[in-house]
Amino acid sequence: MVKVQSKQRLGTILQEAKLITPYQVETALKEQKRTPQRRLGEILAEKGWIKQRTADFFAEEWEKVLQQAQEDTPQSLGYYLKEAGLIDDHQLRAILAEQGKGRMWMRIGALAVFKGWLNQTTVDFLLQHLHPDKSGDSPFLKAK
Repeated sequence: MVKVQSKQRLGTILQEAKLITPYQVETALKEQKRTPQRRLGEILAEKGWIKQRTADFFAEEWEKVLQQAQEDTPQSLGYYLKEAGLIDDHQLRAILAEQGKGRMWMRIGALAVFKGWLNQTTVDFLLQHLHPDKSGDSPFLKAK
């Protein structure tokens, strides 16, 4: 289990999850110095580098989510992907429908990567922090 550390900076978390690049953080931080009342996530979203919902999730909810995971009460990966704005309702329903029809025997994260909606590093980051017991699992589900 990954221990909840003291609050990490938003830019660090988003970079570790490969949601933004070091250049994007550096650019946003420079802009934030000129306008200190603006939040980093707001600047990143305004530039179109991430969704505002994603910035808000990692800035405001991430520590609580990590605490839940430590207490062995995490939600499903699909739930977190949706809450963080990394996939939308339509995408989640499409993945679940394909799994239900038996066409795709892949886990939610693997299917989101397969479809090009997420990168593997982001899925790995979330699994490592929220479901470390499953982070080494096969991307394929067992046949029903």
